[in-house]
Amino acid sequence: MTSTNNMDFENQQLLTKTLPSIDDVSFESPEINYQRVSVYFTAFFFIIALLIYCGVGIFVHQLFESPLIWLVLGGWFIVTIFFIFIAYRSYYFEGYALREKDIMYKSGMWFRSTVIIPFNRVQHCEINQGPIDRFFDLVELSLFTAGGSSGDLSIPGLSQETAARLKHFITTKVSRDEEE
Repeated sequence: MTSTNNMDFENQQLLTKTLPSIDDVSFESPEINYQRVSVYFTAFFFIIALLIYCGVGIFVHQLFESPLIWLVLGGWFIVTIFFIFIAYRSYYFEGYALREKDIMYKSGMWFRSTVIIPFNRVQHCEINQGPIDRFFDLVELSLFTAGGSSGDLSIPGLSQETAARLKHFITTKVSRDEEE
């Protein structure tokens, strides 16, 4: 059994007030089409909800009677406008930042979240595009780390060119770091 020399071990304390502030990071916004997609999708959801109400109302005639129909339509209108406003404003609280050793993504208007993925933890990344994204010429970049079954970080609302550049940079950085 070998003994370790206590003189070789160092574990210096770091003061949190000396650490760099996340507020100093300049985040890049998603493409403006992403804001439109969010607003259109929200409006589409509430139109479908209204159509379902009308469809049920064909069979349940009480849903079209005077006091109830005005309450439902008034409530539907207020809730729809509120959620469309939230979808519109949420765009301004989303962004990503590429740094030397990691990538960051922030989101959330009320419940804010910042995810930071160091490049040395990235297993692979992929670019995804659904039919609505394709229509608006948008993609989503997903980064996967060890042990996760789904993307650990997804950055929606990117242009194909931006996502391809980010993916190339990250995969090159990961492979170069593995070689060192």
